[in-house]
Amino acid sequence: MKKFALMVGGALALACSSNANAALVVLVGGDSAGTFRNTDVVCTPAAGPCAFTDTATFVTPQDFTMLSATISSILTGSNLSTNIDFTSVMINGVEFAIGATGATEFRYLTDLLLGPGKTNTLSISGTTGGDASYGGTLSFAGAAGVPEPSTWLMMILGIGFAGMALRRRQAVRVSYT
Repeated sequence: MKKFALMVGGALALACSSNANAALVVLVGGDSAGTFRNTDVVCTPAAGPCAFTDTATFVTPQDFTMLSATISSILTGSNLSTNIDFTSVMINGVEFAIGATGATEFRYLTDLLLGPGKTNTLSISGTTGGDASYGGTLSFAGAAGVPEPSTWLMMILGIGFAGMALRRRQAVRVSYT
């Protein structure tokens, strides 16, 4: 039930402001992955290129602290006027790196440190001739864990027993005559 509530909350937490009448959707299902997309970046008026900015929020799933993400534009048909040129893609103000530009744009972000259960902002800006779309993925990872107390106890006892065994061992003296 908790995962369902998080997924519904992520889908409903849309905050869209765009000159291109776009609707950015972010889905995070409470596990280690999520997606975002806008399948209908349409310019008004449709005659020429327009600038757009899509903004949405999502919540980092519990027990996850690292994020990697990708985004790519989707060129439909051979009409290059529907191409998207990203001018900025950011999560919490951290810019994505450019992987490829041209007919298909690709950007990525790796190992961004986030707080578990915290609200984050995804912002996508660009230009298009209209009737364009893009999509992306969010991949979450946990932080390196600290050993549990029982693990520490077993390590300390193991080292102690090894030390006692070395101390009790009879010293063998070798003499060269």
